[in-house]
Amino acid sequence: MNRYKTAALISALVIGIAGLVLAAARVPQIDGNGVKKELAKRKGKVVVVNLWATWCPPCREEFPALVRLYDRYRSQGVDVIVISVDDVQAEPQVANFLRQQKAKMPAFIKKPGNSEAFINAIDRDWPGAIPYTVVYDRTGKPFAKMLGDHTFEQFEATVKKALAKRK
Repeated sequence: MNRYKTAALISALVIGIAGLVLAAARVPQIDGNGVKKELAKRKGKVVVVNLWATWCPPCREEFPALVRLYDRYRSQGVDVIVISVDDVQAEPQVANFLRQQKAKMPAFIKKPGNSEAFINAIDRDWPGAIPYTVVYDRTGKPFAKMLGDHTFEQFEATVKKALAKRK
């Protein structure tokens, strides 16, 4: 095999591998109905839903606290779902940020379309500002609404109260 064919073969392999890595790093899109389904399948758990974006400094600052919360409480009946409100074209940046944060929790990016249905699925009273976190109790009802960035200790205290709540 001459070196041009070898170079072409290596290039094709590198491009193919890069494509597989990108495909594996996809962040699924979610709309209002998807949010409702995600919450419904987690009934019986305390669920923390956080809305954030890569372009939002307070969102980026609080994100490690959410990763830590998920890692510490997922075995105790708590789930954390993060939903990026970035434009879907920013999905590679969202995936990269999640990878950098070592985020293992369920992560989505808001699907373009009916924003009102999306907002209503999260919280009808959500003013649209981020970061915004809703903590749902085990019955699937909103327990706490947290606007702005928060520390791990603030998230933890709210989750502990939700866990202690009787059905």
